[in-house]
Amino acid sequence: MHPSGVQFGLSRGLLQLRGEEVLLADRLLEAISIEAQMRRHLRKPPIDGNFLVEMTVRAAEEALADDQGARKKDYVPFFAQLNRMMYYTCSRVAERARIARKEPKRLVTEPAFWEEFSKAALTVKVKPGKNMEQLQKSLFKVCHKLVKERFAANDPDNVRHVDLIAYFIFNFWNATGLLPMTQAVVIMGSQL
Repeated sequence: MHPSGVQFGLSRGLLQLRGEEVLLADRLLEAISIEAQMRRHLRKPPIDGNFLVEMTVRAAEEALADDQGARKKDYVPFFAQLNRMMYYTCSRVAERARIARKEPKRLVTEPAFWEEFSKAALTVKVKPGKNMEQLQKSLFKVCHKLVKERFAANDPDNVRHVDLIAYFIFNFWNATGLLPMTQAVVIMGSQL
């Protein structure tokens, strides 16, 4: 992030430093986590554009609602890189629950977690006429259950972030091609 964007975020309590990493402040993380909980309660699709980024931008805008002193040259760099800060923050939360690990240039799903998901995904029943959105919802339920178990076992103090991290890792898998491959295997397996 551009230094002026970092300074803007730090000075307004939107970002925090953890070592040398710049992450979302706890209040933004809590806000997007609550929105993720509402999204799941409303049974919205787990894959839907960039909804995680949109939730993060909304949370930052709401936190800045009363800030009249913001200059465009300061807040533009902040918002331009907000998606990256959300990614880094969710990566670290997922890492504490042993769902994924952040490497210098990428996020890697923990092999044991992926193995658990892959095996559980094979139990998903695909009925004739089931569309891709329904299949994604079924696979998301599997993902969510396993994320919840991981938090309970490895990071119980942050179990309130289960919905957010389940959406995060599920969308990460979709973006990297793992989810479409899993969907194809589940569909093929149901036809045997």
